[in-house]
Parts: sequence; structure tokens; C-alpha cells
Amino acid sequence: MAGERSDPRFRRVRERLVSTVMELASTRPPESISVSELTAAAGVSRAVFYAHATSPAALLADALIAEIRPDLEATLAQLCRPNADYVGLWRRLYLDFLEHGRRRRAVFRVITEHESSVYSMLIAYLEAAAEPCIRAIFTHLDGPAPTELWTRIAVSQQAHNMMSVLRAWLLTDVADPPDTVVDTYLTLAPPWQLGRADEHGHISLRRTRVLHHLTHPDDDADGTWLGTAHAPDPVER
Repeated sequence: MAGERSDPRFRRVRERLVSTVMELASTRPPESISVSELTAAAGVSRAVFYAHATSPAALLADALIAEIRPDLEATLAQLCRPNADYVGLWRRLYLDFLEHGRRRRAVFRVITEHESSVYSMLIAYLEAAAEPCIRAIFTHLDGPAPTELWTRIAVSQQAHNMMSVLRAWLLTDVADPPDTVVDTYLTLAPPWQLGRADEHGHISLRRTRVLHHLTHPDDDADGTWLGTAHAPDPVER
């Protein structure tokens, strides 16, 4: 397959298929596009299509991810580093994602307004891409290490937040500039995404500690914190 992908003819056919599925999916859910319809519009055979994807929806998801991947994974790689500018890099990640969404506005509008399998495929990719980075960030959190449940929730939260921000922007007809959209999101972002490392590389989650104290005022040393059996002081000193 790697050899095929490097073949100029393979790439030209794929570009034609991707261009065609993007055009068709800009007006209706990709699940409603048949292989026969797509191949006829692209001028290729069904056998040739199946060398590229298992369905039009899968082809569309692969194409969108291929466009998103370079910027997203480059920024995530920087976020994995100790003492990174976490807020600045998360901001860049969302800005880049919105720009991709704007370029494919019609397609993203369709897949976010319908229960499209492409939406689920994008979520799965965003989770898989972000998970190593989120786990790396969590090694620098003050206090006990987060539990697996806490980590899994954060990974899912991050992927769904990206798609939700894009969907909200599309629903408002991209009336606001991307900077305004991302700054608005950051007022709603989870505390772990807004952490800043101190001179020792440790990240404090004061807002989460205060919230835990307010919602669990009777917790003692055996209370829960980030899913652990030990609760830290509720207020930063």
C-alpha cells in the first residue's frame, strides 16, 4: 500500500476522489453518498475506489484528518514538552483547527448538523492524537496523580470541545473572528487546560481545588481528589 500511495497515478486518482466526495458532502450527509455515485462522478471504477477507502464517509474522514494532522500534531508535540506555554499552545491549536473548519465550512456544517459517522471518526482521531500529550501534561500536575478515569474524561473532553467550538462557530455563520471564538472558549475551558508551569515545571490547578472544596466541604484527609484517596488543601498558598 505504501508503494501504491507513492505512485503518481494513485495520488491523482485519490485527489479526484477526495475532490468529488468533498463536493458531494458539502450539500448532504456523506452516508447518503453511494460508492456508485461517487465513482461515476469521479470517473473511476468501484474496484479502484476500494483501493482508497471502504466507504465515501471513510474517505471523507481520512481526507479531513489528513488536512488537519500536520498543524494539530506539530502543536501537540510542543504541548508535550515540560514548561510549555500551555495556554498559548492550546490557543494556537484551536485557531488552526478553526481555520481548517472555515476552509471546509460547507462540509463541516453538514457533518456537525447531522449524526454523521464522519463526526465520530474525527472525534476518535482527536482523542488518539491528544491522549499522549494530555498524559504528559498530567505528569506535571501538583498533588496526587490523576486517576485513569479522570484522564479518560479529560481526553474525551478535549476532543469533543474542539468539535463543539467549531460547530458553535458554524451555527453563528462564522460571524466572529477566530481569535474571538477561541478567547470565548478559553473562558469556559477546563482548569487543566489553563495551567501554567512554575519555575520547577509544576502545574497548579487552583480553580479545581477551590471547586472541589466548595462541592465537598466535609472532605477530610480520606476524601477524594482527582479520583485519588487524598485531598490536598483546597486553597493555594
